[in-house]
Amino acid sequence: MHPIRFFSSKPPFALSAMAALLMAPGLSRPAHAVECRTIASVQASAVSSNNNDAGGHLNQHIFGATPPKGSSQTGKTLFTSIGEYSNVWNNYQNPEKFRGDAIACSGTKARQKVTVYSVLKKDMIGGFNCTAANAKGECTSKTKSQHKKIQLDFKLVQGQWILLTAYPTN
Repeated sequence: MHPIRFFSSKPPFALSAMAALLMAPGLSRPAHAVECRTIASVQASAVSSNNNDAGGHLNQHIFGATPPKGSSQTGKTLFTSIGEYSNVWNNYQNPEKFRGDAIACSGTKARQKVTVYSVLKKDMIGGFNCTAANAKGECTSKTKSQHKKIQLDFKLVQGQWILLTAYPTN
């Protein structure tokens, strides 16, 4: 009968190979998620005129913008203009202006709700609630609204992170 050996002075080949892989440069550290706002494809898709083609529906939430084909602004909360949205995005993207923790992109989706104050240094932002739209989905009837927060959604689309949408909310 042979004694059972739990330890050996020479590790089996499989364990040696595994140890070598774990110590290889770049493989021994866990991958870190990157702030969504810093990813080039997110920054490109955050431009209203690029968003529909990138696979987002940001323009479904901006008065004066054309939402993606087949969608409508009816029933949505809207930024009052492309300029107002751009001001929010530019401040959120700038770490000197937005002092909160920006969400990191990992997995396939990321969502962050921020206060208007953290982005614009004012308590509320004006917006619209769209009540009717034309055949292109563009808002034609609306009521004014006030919002305390901004919702930002990011998504991995065809291997690229994009700003899926952003909109004023409470």
